[in-house]
Amino acid sequence: MVISPLNYTGNKAKLIKEIIPLAGVLTPNIPEAEKIAEMKISSVKDMEEAAKVICAMGAKSTLVKGGHAVGDAIDVLYDGENFHHFAAERINTKNTHGTGCTYSSAIASNLALGCKLEEAVKEAKEYVTTAIKHSLAIGKGCGPTHHFYDLYQNGLRKGQK
Repeated sequence: MVISPLNYTGNKAKLIKEIIPLAGVLTPNIPEAEKIAEMKISSVKDMEEAAKVICAMGAKSTLVKGGHAVGDAIDVLYDGENFHHFAAERINTKNTHGTGCTYSSAIASNLALGCKLEEAVKEAKEYVTTAIKHSLAIGKGCGPTHHFYDLYQNGLRKGQK
């Protein structure tokens, strides 16, 4: 199960005691990871430490997402043994509505397709980055990402149904 803490509305103690131990992959952004791990995150090293702390709470793996940091968007995956970093150039857009949910859903989908965790995250990161790069400026607030950009440009690839 991939869990995005952003969607959880209960209390923190319940999250730590009951929900986090159910997670195959927990995908907090930096502000969420700071609250869960009770620490300030201002570097990739801090992201690694927070991921370790969260895994110690029972999550099998933790992906601390760096979209709220300055500079490139670097995400840190801790699989319980090793760290893996996934970097993408920061895209200057306000149209990022739903990126966290899209990212965790893409990871879950890739895992369901049989990808190993590291590959599932890598593919999901590329998918979300493309969707952000080609986001849609709709309305007055933060617009959505373009989930189908790659499909519109390239159609289904070999092996896709």
